[in-house]
Amino acid sequence: MRETLRTRLGWLHGWLGYGAGLVLACIFATGSVAMFNMEITRWMQPEVQLATPVPPTALALDAAAHLIAAEQARGVSAFIALPSARSPTLDVLHYNGHEFVGARLDPATGAVIPARITAGGGLFYNFHHTLFLGARVGTVIVNIVGMVLLVAIVSGVVIHIHALVPDIILLRLSAARLRAWLDAHLLAGVLFLPFMVMMAYTGVLVKADMIVPAAPRPAPPVQANAPLPAPVPDMTRLPLAPLLARARASLPGQEPGFILFAPQRVSIFAGDASSAFLTRDHADFSLPEGHPLPVSTTASPIARTMQLMHGLHYARFAPPGLRWLYFISGLCGTAVMASGLVLFVMKRRRHAGHRGAHRLADGLNVTVMAGLPAAMLGFLEGNRLVPATLTGREDWETGIFFTVWALCAVHALFQALRGQAHRAWRAQLGLVGLLGASLPVLDLLCCPAAFRALPGLHMAVDGMGVAAATVALYARYRLGQQGA
Repeated sequence: MRETLRTRLGWLHGWLGYGAGLVLACIFATGSVAMFNMEITRWMQPEVQLATPVPPTALALDAAAHLIAAEQARGVSAFIALPSARSPTLDVLHYNGHEFVGARLDPATGAVIPARITAGGGLFYNFHHTLFLGARVGTVIVNIVGMVLLVAIVSGVVIHIHALVPDIILLRLSAARLRAWLDAHLLAGVLFLPFMVMMAYTGVLVKADMIVPAAPRPAPPVQANAPLPAPVPDMTRLPLAPLLARARASLPGQEPGFILFAPQRVSIFAGDASSAFLTRDHADFSLPEGHPLPVSTTASPIARTMQLMHGLHYARFAPPGLRWLYFISGLCGTAVMASGLVLFVMKRRRHAGHRGAHRLADGLNVTVMAGLPAAMLGFLEGNRLVPATLTGREDWETGIFFTVWALCAVHALFQALRGQAHRAWRAQLGLVGLLGASLPVLDLLCCPAAFRALPGLHMAVDGMGVAAATVALYARYRLGQQGA
């Protein structure tokens, strides 16, 4: 009975895990990088060379208000993002369908910084949450594979529980390739099991309404002669600095982060980095007078629990050390998915009747494990190569990411279906090595002033490219030693 259960769970863990693992490897990889999405955006806008944030002056807030009024005149709904430790500029942003883009202002003077428009680190963040398939469809798919991950974790623990401790202690990385891959899969899976469970559970929970929507509320009756919504008042006549000071006093322990505008009010929201509880508490002021309205907070146990789930998943409260821990844990989670994909193919490669299917699986593995890193590095290099003044350049950057990935997919599938998957591995691992190693060189050649102004930021981003290149070239070397 026990063997029958383990056999059935092994089938479930293998086939269900492989199908979801292809998507989960992409989600974990982009989610790990998205832990530094704001830092990557700063790297991709080298014209912004502010090192530390300063509180916005009344002059800068008034300049932002004028930009808000100009956006409203064009029919664009914009908001103000206040300076923070991770993004020291005063920003006037709007959503273009995928990313938040807009003007960057110096918080001291209010002068517009002529920064290039970029997709920035938001591309990785949006891909992690929606796979770039739209807010609803993409989020539902991500939630489903998140639930599959929880099933795969439970089935994997049951399958290996009888010999889990000996397998981890022995860690036979120098044994036969199948045994070595399995030991590495088990070690990374066990060590980072709490992190993967936490991220999968909180990720599914915070977007659960996409899968199980609440009962729709009845729509209010439509009046035949209903008045048109009032236009948003001219914000240039209402100074924001006094409102910001009042909001800071009304939200004790929470630093303001965003200013949103509505026809009858202006709302100043608490910043996401205020605490581990990701709240949406805000102080409201009437327009155009600026009189304070009741502060909106949520304090019920259910609301606080959900705020904590959001905070743990997005980790916007995390200091740099904890953010790096999230990043490393996410990469190790990616390694668990990747090693599982390799194990699935290796264990079934010689089974009769499955050659075509397993060649396809080989090509998909190359696409995910080598093609995706190549596309991510190509996206960063594209930021330096696309002209800074080009109209719609954020779309060009996004196009570079998906074009490189698509070309890698075509190459991998073509070689794998011919039975030459090892050639695809070697070529694409070499491409990752080339792109990663050339990233700091390109950065220094194109933006020497930004490198000198923010050496820590540029060394961190360029260093991640070099680290990816080192791992890829080492894997390519080992692949050449061991054969296809």
